[in-house]
Amino acid sequence: MEKNIVWQRALASRADRQKALRQRGAVLWLTGLSGSGKSTIATRVEKALIEGGRAAYLLDGDNLRHGLNGDLGFSPADRDENIRRIAEVAALFADAGMIVLVSAISPYRQTRSDARARVEKRAPFCEIYVKASVAACAARDPKGLYARAMRGEIAEFTGVSSPYEPPETPELTLDTERMSVDECVEAVLLAAQRLSIPYDALLRTAVSASLEAGRAIMEVYGRDFAVSYKADSSPLTEADTAADGLIAAALQRDFPGYALLSEERADDPARLGNPFCFIVDPLDGTKEFVKKNGEFTVNIALSYRGRSVMGVVYAPVLDELYFAAEGLGAFYCPAASKADDPIGTAEPIRVSDRHENLVMMLSRSHTDDETRALIEANRSRIAETRPAGSSLKGCLIARGAADLYYRNGPTMEWDTAAVQCVAEQAGAVFRQGDGSEMTYNRADSLNRKGFYIINAAQNQLRRL
Repeated sequence: MEKNIVWQRALASRADRQKALRQRGAVLWLTGLSGSGKSTIATRVEKALIEGGRAAYLLDGDNLRHGLNGDLGFSPADRDENIRRIAEVAALFADAGMIVLVSAISPYRQTRSDARARVEKRAPFCEIYVKASVAACAARDPKGLYARAMRGEIAEFTGVSSPYEPPETPELTLDTERMSVDECVEAVLLAAQRLSIPYDALLRTAVSASLEAGRAIMEVYGRDFAVSYKADSSPLTEADTAADGLIAAALQRDFPGYALLSEERADDPARLGNPFCFIVDPLDGTKEFVKKNGEFTVNIALSYRGRSVMGVVYAPVLDELYFAAEGLGAFYCPAASKADDPIGTAEPIRVSDRHENLVMMLSRSHTDDETRALIEANRSRIAETRPAGSSLKGCLIARGAADLYYRNGPTMEWDTAAVQCVAEQAGAVFRQGDGSEMTYNRADSLNRKGFYIINAAQNQLRRL
């Protein structure tokens, strides 16, 4: 590259583009033999995405050879250059916020790997292997190319006179000899929806809302306040309701198409039909708030198809912020309210690698006989127990300051959704008490089986 050429930085950020489009750019790269079904699937997916309100565009390998790549032939070097150009264009489109579908034979593994590396500097990349045998493709032969190649009329034809190297570990395989077009389209649509979740914009909104809620909570915390009690005997203060109103307003303003489940507002059953649902506890640890011990948090999570894929936990008194998103990792920002950019200045966190002399977190308000028996049964492995309130217990495990937490009693979805994402993205294991996965946006929001968080699977405690 010419040394006097300098990259011009944009004033609009990736998060700005995500917020405008309400999606994250992504590249779904369909590779396979000619006639395998790549273009058939990709055109259907593009149409479905656009009809669903998504910004999407198909880069078809044949179409690009009519213009951008019109000067290239089919030698190995030209094939590599063809894919390099497609990858550069796809990366730019994805950086702009588009869901990009690439339909290209792209026969060589190394070239596809290079394409992935180019794209992943800007956006997520999903390799999709559209699988079909040469015999099946030749039988279909929609363009009559296999017959001509087998007669020697087309040189360097992939699968006949030029090699195709199938992906070894694609994110998705579509066997078009076994799957219908509709099944393939649905699989790609699900992948596109998952990859295009706008995490940068979501985190910006959720972090800002958590800090604003924290300020409202601290205003109440610093003076006398009344405490009422809900039907389940849990306490409620004006701090809970003030924080809830601020958080809901921010989330619904920036992401009006997402459902919302919050501890402090009436449930809307329509959320069950929405794959996206914010799950909010505006003041987790109200008992600790009332006691004024500082161990309470603001919890904001996003569930997608039952999984917690984004979590923000903010402790107003400690001024500590934890946040995470699926595939991006988990982060910690001290003195968050004083930071100009709490997301940009946060440090990545990871669970500890301890397998002995473990630090076990305890609930400050909910430790029971079953937990005490568990500690006794594993006394040789547990070096220290440390009580804390709210979601801070899981956050300390995510940060490596502790290793275990077992909760035997019931909780609610909003108690666990945010901290689960933070813990899992930091490398922890988060399971229900019986070892099954915790899911979210359920008709019944009660977590009946308890749960545990551990820094490593082999550190699961033995029960008597």
